[in-house]
Amino acid sequence: MKLPYTLSEIKRIEFKPVFILCLSATCLLSINFFSGHSNFRWFKVLFVLFDFEDGYHAIEFKLNESPYKQFWQLLYWASHTFLFYFVVPCLAIRFVLKEKLNNYGLKIKGAFSFGSIYVIALVAILPVVVYASFTSRFQVTYPFFVPLDRNDMFPYFFVWEVFYVLQFFALEFFFRGFMVQGLKNQFGIYSVFVMMLPYCMIHFSKPLPECVGSILAGIFLGLMSYRTNSIWLGSFLHTAVALSMDFLSLWHKGYI
Repeated sequence: MKLPYTLSEIKRIEFKPVFILCLSATCLLSINFFSGHSNFRWFKVLFVLFDFEDGYHAIEFKLNESPYKQFWQLLYWASHTFLFYFVVPCLAIRFVLKEKLNNYGLKIKGAFSFGSIYVIALVAILPVVVYASFTSRFQVTYPFFVPLDRNDMFPYFFVWEVFYVLQFFALEFFFRGFMVQGLKNQFGIYSVFVMMLPYCMIHFSKPLPECVGSILAGIFLGLMSYRTNSIWLGSFLHTAVALSMDFLSLWHKGYI
């Protein structure tokens, strides 16, 4: 039987790009299938920290009856995404690829060399965000955690925003650091467009304008990471836009 690939052809396949793409797919699969509300039962252990004497069933009942159930569910989602967007790739870089994390977008040197471009991008995006904030779809979608009343702004909403920011940093590291920087030696500038495809797909549940915008944002942030070898300003830009969306939505709802 004639095989489609010879052994010599298989041996010429480079390990690093195959490993990065397969691990990226695995991380995205885990986030998509195991970070949702239906998997929240694995996160109930957090309630043990607040009530040591209750048994598991009491903890489960307390969680289901808690008015802050959404808060804990979202912390689970943010923690899960941080684990698979940042922690798992970092462990893979250090112990499988045996490379430095700085080579994957975490270096500070050169990060601010094109700072003015990020400022221009932020100034250009904010009016669009403000305009979109007046739409009903936007106000239904954001923020993910809606405080019960103004008294819940602190600590619940601000704790959630901290987790939200960490999740965005991890997301930038995964797409613009792990994927772009990890694949650039093999794919060159095309590593940006390889990354852009799954980045767009994770926005499929979002409003259509945001999903379309993710294509442009993915290319822009990818190109900047490719040139600067850093994700720091990209992470700042992404976080600034996301927080402005949350606070604009809260303003429309009368919390601010």
